[in-house]
Amino acid sequence: MQETTNRSPADRRQQRMRDAAIELLFEMGYAVSMDAVAQRAGCSKQTVYRHFGSKEGLFRSVVNDVAAPIGASLEDGGTDFASALRAFALAHQEHLAQPRTIAAVRMFSADLARYPDDARALFEAGFESMRTRLAASFARAMERGELVRDDPSALAEMLLGMLVGFDVDRRRVGLPGRDTARARQAWVDRVVTAFLRAHGNDSSTAGGDRGPAGAHSATPGPAAGHNDKNSTVPRTSP
Repeated sequence: MQETTNRSPADRRQQRMRDAAIELLFEMGYAVSMDAVAQRAGCSKQTVYRHFGSKEGLFRSVVNDVAAPIGASLEDGGTDFASALRAFALAHQEHLAQPRTIAAVRMFSADLARYPDDARALFEAGFESMRTRLAASFARAMERGELVRDDPSALAEMLLGMLVGFDVDRRRVGLPGRDTARARQAWVDRVVTAFLRAHGNDSSTAGGDRGPAGAHSATPGPAAGHNDKNSTVPRTSP
């Protein structure tokens, strides 16, 4: 929760609503309601509607709050592109490994047929907005000559798919994923190195080309942290 010292009552109330929305979305999934947010935050339903506007607005707000730290490294701040990309990729991996994220993925999958409209709204607020943000970062990198010219949106979707791999699907069915920081770091290094080799200009590897032979490299063979049995699990539909 954010620091509330010296903040106005209205700001503190808005923060309580955002915190309640995040907690309830992970607890209830698509079934979260404005009434539940109002009750958890200790305010009226009308106040919640004034703040979020709609359930879709609630989804967007939650995703923005959760994703902000993940995408922070994508903002132009003087860090070289390769290092910024690795920081983003690792933050993304750490988010996926959180117990509440794993529980939410299972819950969202189970409730998909019951809440198709909410599922689409959450997908657009989450996955699509992340792809858009990453694509904007790639477009800037192309302008600087750090990535070869290509469709930034397609490259963003490609990288996100590479980062997730089969990890979410393994966790969805109760199999172990990349459960250690070392395994997640190794996967990030492998993915980002492969991506930059394919799409980066020479200058884009200035942050360190730590590929399979590097200090954080993944063990050759199946994905880091998994045995042959896990590596053959077929990918399930989202």
